[in-house]
Amino acid sequence: MKKKLRVGVLMGGVSAEREISLVTGNAVCSMLDKNKYQVLPIEITREGYFLLDKEAEARLNVPESTISNKKISYLPQKIDLQNNAADRNNIDVLFIALHGTLGEDGSIQGMLECLGIPYTGSGVLASALAMHKDKAAEMYRAYDLLTPNFVVITRKEWTKNKNKILVHIKKAIGFPLVIKPNDQGSAVGVSIVRNGQDLEKTINQTITKFPNVLAQTFIKGQEATCGVLEKNGEPFALPPTHILPNFNEFYDYKSKYKNGGSTHVCPADFPVEINKKIQALALRAHQALGCKGMSRTDIFVGKDKQLWVIETNTIPGMTPTSLLPEAAAKAGISFFKMLDLIIQSALK
Repeated sequence: MKKKLRVGVLMGGVSAEREISLVTGNAVCSMLDKNKYQVLPIEITREGYFLLDKEAEARLNVPESTISNKKISYLPQKIDLQNNAADRNNIDVLFIALHGTLGEDGSIQGMLECLGIPYTGSGVLASALAMHKDKAAEMYRAYDLLTPNFVVITRKEWTKNKNKILVHIKKAIGFPLVIKPNDQGSAVGVSIVRNGQDLEKTINQTITKFPNVLAQTFIKGQEATCGVLEKNGEPFALPPTHILPNFNEFYDYKSKYKNGGSTHVCPADFPVEINKKIQALALRAHQALGCKGMSRTDIFVGKDKQLWVIETNTIPGMTPTSLLPEAAAKAGISFFKMLDLIIQSALK
């Protein structure tokens, strides 16, 4: 019998997206093919400990078992990837199911590079570029991808030159505009500002929580997203999705994660030529940032059918109702097969 690959699934972490990461991680654990993989659920706690749940591991690896309706209780057994040779050498690949700061920004990727442990998804540079929206935008422009204008505001600059920055934003961006953290995902901290009265207040509120903030041109249009997977080292685009938020004007945190928060139309109901252009842009963005294994790029379809690349997610959500698995299913790729492709990419 062929030896099963030991796949550690990293989840949790310290970011604002910790709870979403746990949902993604649990879904990946439950959907990995138990005929091919021995699954090791590993939670990174808020304190930075790596906990290996032996009870969940044993339960997961019984053939045909699932954890979809069972609560995982993480046992306080620390796993030391750096010094415990037995733990390290028995992990063939780590599936990164972390979202946000320190998980999706190149930090954990850099640590794993130093330890020589294979991991899923993009490397250090691509992860860092995609996570920092201003740097991603610069790469998009270098690859002739249309992306909204922006101004970066740091907490230090805002404290010293508030009035000067407000004038610059009004002149360079205009209204309406979007205020968002420069290095967060899941639409955390995103606001639409329509006038000068609300601008200073919104920046104050956002920059108190996040030290780097982006003021970006608001694109009026329809929201789309398109996933990219890889097979034998070659990226390919999945069917694009038209996202219709049901609670708010845009696809914010509530729309993403609350039941009934949005409607996903996949394949998107745009004209065929628009869908093809969206796929081409998603591939181009994937390549511009140097992504690997998977990505999902958000694109706005303007009223004039102009397509705007907004941002690229290097570790998309992985629940069965998340956008990437939904689109993969429409392309005839099961959740099991999608995870296979991601892991195969990590091992090449």
